[in-house]
Order: sequence, then C-alpha cells, then structure tokens
Amino acid sequence: MNNASRTIPETMRAVSLRGGELALRQVPTPVPGPGQVLVRTLACAICASDHHFADHPEAARRDRSGMRVHAPERDVVMGHEYCAEIVAYGPDTRQKVPIGARVTSPPFILTPDGARVVGMAPDAPGGFGEYFLLSEAFVRALPEDVPAERLALIDALAVGWYYTRLGQAEPDRVPLVVGLGAIGLSVVMALKRRGAGTVVAADYNPERRALAEKLGADVVVDPRRTAAFAAWRTAAWGAPDEVHDRLALSGRPRCSVYECVGVDGVLADVIENCPPATRVFSAGGAASDTIPSSQAHLKGVNVQFGGGPGLDDWYETMDLVVSGGLDPQPLIGRTIGIGDLPAAFKEARSSSAPVRIVYTA
Repeated sequence: MNNASRTIPETMRAVSLRGGELALRQVPTPVPGPGQVLVRTLACAICASDHHFADHPEAARRDRSGMRVHAPERDVVMGHEYCAEIVAYGPDTRQKVPIGARVTSPPFILTPDGARVVGMAPDAPGGFGEYFLLSEAFVRALPEDVPAERLALIDALAVGWYYTRLGQAEPDRVPLVVGLGAIGLSVVMALKRRGAGTVVAADYNPERRALAEKLGADVVVDPRRTAAFAAWRTAAWGAPDEVHDRLALSGRPRCSVYECVGVDGVLADVIENCPPATRVFSAGGAASDTIPSSQAHLKGVNVQFGGGPGLDDWYETMDLVVSGGLDPQPLIGRTIGIGDLPAAFKEARSSSAPVRIVYTA
C-alpha cells in the first residue's frame, strides 16, 4: 500500500449497521485492494436510501446483482454521499491523483467479488466512517475552494439531473414534483437548469415549499389546501377541471410527475389522479406498493422505476456543482460530528428534519 506521511490507524471510528442496530463503533480501518484507494472522509450526508437499506433488509436479500449485501452479523458502514481526500493507494493503481487531494466518486466500488454500492455491503464501507474505499477508475479530483459539505451532495443532485434528462426529452410536458426532500428539490433545480418553463411542486412542509420556490419552482402547492393535480391542471391547462376525453386532450400539454416521496400509497395516488399519457418517474422508491394497474393501462401511464443516474449524468452533475451551475448549499440544513450521526440518522427520518444533515470531519 503506497501512502504519504500520514499515519493510518489500524482501527477507526465508524457508524455501522450490525444486527439491525446503527451505532458508533471502533472497527478495522479498511485496506485498499487492487485498483482501490483508501480515502479519509471530509463530509458525508445522510440520505433516505440509507434509511431504506437499514429498514428493509429483504431488499438487499433479493438483490441478485450482489451490489447490496445483507450481512446482519457484520459491520456495514453506510454513507454514499461524500467528499474525501486520498490517503493511500492499493496495488495495481496508476496513482495519477496525488495523495492528499480532494476527491469524490459515484457510489460504486469494484471488489474481487463484484461491484458493490458504497455503504451497502461489509466489503464496501462508506463515508460514515473516518476512512473508506473507492475504485481508482471512478475517482475524480475536486477543487479546494468549494466547501466539502457541498461537494458531498453531488450524488443527491445527480439523481435529479438523471430523471429530468428523461422527463424533459419531450418539450410539451409540464412537470409536477411530488415531495420536496433533497431529491425532489434536486429535481426542481435540475428542471430550471434545463430550461423548464413552468414547474409545479407539492409538499406538506411549508419550509420545503418555500425552499422550492427559492430554487425556481413557479407554483408551490400545499396538498392539504389544493390537490396537486388540480394545481398542475391550472398551471398547464389554465383551469383545474379534469379532462378525460381524448379529443379534448389533443394539443394540451402533457404531464411528467416526479414522485420523490418514497412512501407506500403515493405512487398509487399519482396513477389514480394523473391525466392520460402521464410519465411518472418514481424517484422516491417505496419498499413496496400496490398500484391500480388497470387505471395505468387505460390512461397509458408510463412509469420509470430508478435506472440511474448513469456515469455520464453523475459526472455532468459533478462538473455543474464544481462550476456553480448547480448549488447544493440551500439543501444543507446542518453539519455534525461523527458522534452525532446515530441521533441525526433517526432525526432525518422525519419530514420536518433538515433536507440534508451532513457529517463533516
């Protein structure tokens, strides 16, 4: 292992998932294998995907790709939204980025047993520890003059960049963003960056609605007062009335829904209430749901489940964040130390929590 003058400890502090419990523990410092890099965490954000992984081990058990691994008897150090610095290189590396440089990477690592999602397997520790591993092939250098906590949110913004690339491919579509957590707000940011005309955004939380408006949403909706699709019809068609006649719909703008809630029942509600020919992008990713497939069939609804971001989307987002074209700072509600991570992880489950809580070293 090639490293500079920094002394690498044999053990490190890490917030790991073991036996269904998330806790601060002392665990072995990972050792980089062939093609891998050991990095020191500078910043790592808590994401809803971390909650899904912790709460639904059955999803990892069913993952035939092997990218997520259910290993309750072992420490899984989570955290896949990060900024770090290179500490050491493993064997068979080209070492083009100097030790000490700031770096990031899409949250994937190549291991002898196949690809893994960083932070979702025991052999792919993530940024909730003081050190973690990356694949050199995916690593990109970052500037020193952008705060590490902002750079840690590249992955969250890449999700919105990916979905809006798909959703804005047809210019006659008016977007509706349902749920204004980090992913929903990243969708709002990406839509405006891509030049979307009217963006409708819905959430029960007034602070998040205000933030969406600040980020460029043209119409913000409190679903307690106005149905989200009624607000969308008013914005897109000029009136809140439902239209189901196919001839009457001819020439009207069509709907793209970005479902960013991730709670059972939301996707079904979207399909029940959306207009015909709607495209639905399920970014929220509830663990399970029951949808009215007959309604979806009759309306010609197209549902996209996940599928990205791809590497091109991810690196494009990285470049935009570095250049200031996308600014994640408004999404950062609070920074914390590693000892506060377990409590913050619980807090982040609430819809009233800060959009992103970020651990900084």
